[in-house]
Amino acid sequence: MTKKQRLFGEELLSKSKKERESFFNDFTVSHTKMKQVSDELKNEIYKGSQNIIMVVGPSGVGKSRLFTATVLSVLRDMKEETEKDRSIIPISGIELPNPDLGKFNWKDFYYRVLSSLRDPLIDYKIDVTDIEKKNRKGKKSNKKNPLNANTAPELRRSIESAFFNRKTKALLIDEAQHFFKINSEKRGSSEQNQRQFNSIKSLANMSTTKIVLFGTYDLNAVFNLDGQLSRRVKEIHFPRYDYTNANDRKSFQALLLTFQKLLPVEKEPDLRKYSEYIYENSIGCAGILKNWLQRCLSDALEKEEMTITYQNLKRNALQTKKLLTLANEAITGEYYFSDNKKDKKELQTLLGIKKEKDNEKPKRKNNPKPGIRKPERDTVGLA
Repeated sequence: MTKKQRLFGEELLSKSKKERESFFNDFTVSHTKMKQVSDELKNEIYKGSQNIIMVVGPSGVGKSRLFTATVLSVLRDMKEETEKDRSIIPISGIELPNPDLGKFNWKDFYYRVLSSLRDPLIDYKIDVTDIEKKNRKGKKSNKKNPLNANTAPELRRSIESAFFNRKTKALLIDEAQHFFKINSEKRGSSEQNQRQFNSIKSLANMSTTKIVLFGTYDLNAVFNLDGQLSRRVKEIHFPRYDYTNANDRKSFQALLLTFQKLLPVEKEPDLRKYSEYIYENSIGCAGILKNWLQRCLSDALEKEEMTITYQNLKRNALQTKKLLTLANEAITGEYYFSDNKKDKKELQTLLGIKKEKDNEKPKRKNNPKPGIRKPERDTVGLA
C-alpha cells in the first residue's frame, strides 16, 4: 500500500514525535458500533419521549469518545441556529467525579453544570430565603462568602433557568455511575437510589432538557434493581465487538484497517494480519484498542522503528489478568441486554401465561384403520 492511500498527509511523517502522537490520539474513528449508538442517541435527543437517556457499555468501549463526538455533532447540526442567536447553547456536558467519602455532593454537581453553561455569576448565587430570615432577625448577610452550604437550591433554580434560556437540548454526564456511589451502609439501597434518580429526573422535567447518563454496566445494574427506575429510562447499549459474530468480525477487521492507515509511521503496519491476537488483547473494545495503539506508536517513534510490529504489539499489550477482569465485567454486563428463552419462560411463569403448545399432551398414535392389524412379526415355532 502506498502512502497516498493513508489517512494523513505525507508531511506529517516529517513532524515531531509529539505532533505525530497528537494526530493519532486526537483522531476519533467513527466505526460501526459507535455510528450505530451515535445515531440512536441523537434520535433520542431530538425526537425521543424519555427525558432520561442512559448509554452503557464495558470499560474501554469508547463511551468518552462518543460523549465528545455527540457534543460536536449536535453543535454542527445547530450551527445555523447558534449563528442567528448567540445566546443558544444547544448541548453541554460534564464528567462526574467520584464522590468523596462515599457522599454525593449536589452543590458541587450544580456548580459544574453551571460552569459548562458558562454562567458568569456562579460564585454569587444567594439563597434569597436565607437573606429574608436574617433581615427579619436584624442580622447582616454574609457578603464575603455568598456561596455557602445553603445555596444549593438557588444553584438548582439557576440551572433550570439557564437550560430554558439557553435552549439546551441535552446535558451529557460522563461517569454517571458515580451518582449512585453512596455510603457503604446505603450502597445498593433501592430507596436511596430512587431519591438520587428522582433528583435527576426532576431536573430534566423542570428544565425540559434531556439528561444523558454515560456509564459502565454498574449504572445499568442500579436501574435494574428497581422497576420504578428502569421503566423511566431509555437504555442504549454500547457493546464491544463479538468475534463469534460474522458481522462483528468483519466490522472489527475494518476498524483495524482504519487504524493502520491512521498510524503515522514510515511504513503502514498490517494489523489485520494479527487480528485474532489483537481482538484477544483488546476484548473487542475500540477504546482499549486505541489506547494500546497509542502506546505502540509512542514506543515505535521512541525506538525509531519504521512500523508497528508484532513484537511492539506484544510489548505494549495489557496484562492478561487485567484483560480477564475487563472481559468478565463486559460479559456479565452484556447479560442484562440479552433476551433468552429462560428469561421468557420465567416471565410467562410469573404472569401465569402458558402457550397452547406447552399445555398440549403428546397424542397417542392409534391405528388409523380399525380392524386392520399393524404390520409386525408373528412368533413362529413351538410354544
